[in-house]
Amino acid sequence: MKSRLSVNSGFATHHNRHAKALKILKVIEDAGKAGNPSCKILDIGTGNGEIAWYLSRYFYVTSVDITDQRIKSEGYTFCLIDGDELPFGAQSFDIVISNHVIEHVQNADVHLAEIARILKPDGLVYLATPNRLWPWEVHYRLPVLHYLPQPLFMRVLKLLKRYHEELRLLNWLTLKAKTGRYFTIQPVSDMVCKWPRRYYLNIGETTERILSRIPLWVFRCLFWIHPTFIVVLKPRAVDTP
Repeated sequence: MKSRLSVNSGFATHHNRHAKALKILKVIEDAGKAGNPSCKILDIGTGNGEIAWYLSRYFYVTSVDITDQRIKSEGYTFCLIDGDELPFGAQSFDIVISNHVIEHVQNADVHLAEIARILKPDGLVYLATPNRLWPWEVHYRLPVLHYLPQPLFMRVLKLLKRYHEELRLLNWLTLKAKTGRYFTIQPVSDMVCKWPRRYYLNIGETTERILSRIPLWVFRCLFWIHPTFIVVLKPRAVDTP
C-alpha cells in the first residue's frame, strides 16, 4: 500500500509562498473554518515551511514531508514521513491541506484515502493541483509535452536531460472521479479567476477589472481548462443501517 514521493524533487520550494499561504487562508475562511485557534491543520508537503509557519498564527498546525527542506521551522509541529501513509489516528484533523502534492505522489488513491481517514467528519480539505490539459507544464516549464502518456512524458524528459521526478498530472474528470470516492467536491478556482486579488494573486488593476466583469458562470463552465484546480473537499456522509 505504501507509495513514495521522490526525495530529489529538483523543484523550487520557496516561490511566492507567502501569497500562497494567504490564498489558502482566504479559502479556509470562505469555507467557514476561520476564527478557531484550536482548529487542527495538517499541511502535507512542508517544503520550506513558510505556509505552515504562516498558518500557525491562526491554527494549531502539523506539517509532514518526506525530506526536511525547511527555512521556517518555528510555530508548528513537523514530522518526517516515508511514503503516503500518515502517522496519525483516524479523525485527527479539522483541515487538511494538499497544496500541489497529489501530482507528485505515486498513488493518488492512497493519498486521498489517508486524508479521508485522518479528517474529522465535519472537516475540510484544501486541494490544489495543476491541470493536465493546460498547455504549459509548470514544474518542468515546457509546453504541451505533458500531453503525452505519463510514462512517455517521463521518458522524453530523461532523453532531454530535464527529468527530476515523476509527475502524474490530473485532468478535471480524473480528479472528480478520484476525490468522489471519499468527498464531495466544491470548485474554488472559478472564484480565484474572477477575483484574483481577493485571493492574493499578483495581477494588474486593469486585468482585475476585466475579469471581475465576466459572469461567474463563465468561469464555472470553463473550469475544466483552468490552469490550476483549487477545490474544497468535504467528507461524504456515511450511511447508517
